[in-house]
Amino acid sequence: MSGFFQPASSGLSLALHLAASVLASILLLIGMHLLLGPRGKRWLVAAVTFLGGLYLGLEYFLPVRKETLWPTHLPNPNPNAAANLLTPGIQSVTNMLTVIGAFTVGLGIYSLCQVHGRNVARSRPGWHNSFAFFLAMIAMLVFGLWEHYLPPSGSDAAGLPWPRAVYTVLFNGMFVPLQAATFSLLAFYIASAAYRAFRVQTLEAGLMMAAAFIVMLGQVPLGAWLTSALPTTGVGGFFRLEALGEWVMRWLNTPAQRGITFGIAVGGLAMSLRIWLSLERGTFFSE
Repeated sequence: MSGFFQPASSGLSLALHLAASVLASILLLIGMHLLLGPRGKRWLVAAVTFLGGLYLGLEYFLPVRKETLWPTHLPNPNPNAAANLLTPGIQSVTNMLTVIGAFTVGLGIYSLCQVHGRNVARSRPGWHNSFAFFLAMIAMLVFGLWEHYLPPSGSDAAGLPWPRAVYTVLFNGMFVPLQAATFSLLAFYIASAAYRAFRVQTLEAGLMMAAAFIVMLGQVPLGAWLTSALPTTGVGGFFRLEALGEWVMRWLNTPAQRGITFGIAVGGLAMSLRIWLSLERGTFFSE
């Protein structure tokens, strides 16, 4: 497997390898589509998913040795790093995951083009936004690749500077400001959510309102000025708003965030097991 992923010796060799790989993949997919029924396809996806997860899991949990590949007595090709029998194939498996990830990116682009293409073809409300999507995607694709393969700007062979200028305008002049504007809209949603959450109608809402009030005042000069008469040390120093806000963030907020993170980790582990064992019934596995 490691030899299969060696870099090509020339550009022509790389092109031939790519063409042969694409042709073999198309023939393989057509053959599986014709030979396997819906039930066979489901079992194939479940088997490949299980074997992929099993390989990575076993490689991580099996014991490792520096001199030999556990559990065999084969010499370790890299004695500086402990390994087991499955470790030498990890890089190849990682390359396969990269290839699969590239296919998912292509699938996402195809899905976007399909959805927006229908909007434009059927002149649905907002079709001009879908048309702008196609223009932006094609412009970024063309000038992004063009700029990438141009010679470095400081070299003597650096010609055609206008593609690089167009790419800079598209990326730094349009994409980055639009991205910043989109994320800045989140502030208004957060303010709206805070307004609804901080209406003191229950004891929990009152406690949250008091904690938010203390933390916000502790972060601004007004809070420090309101309690500036209190001493900076001793019991009185604890009730200064800046100290009280730090105490709320460190001893109340941090444990709550860790509890939420722990719950997310447990949920992610459960979901990973369901996907690994093909218990998660999505579109492909639905009846």
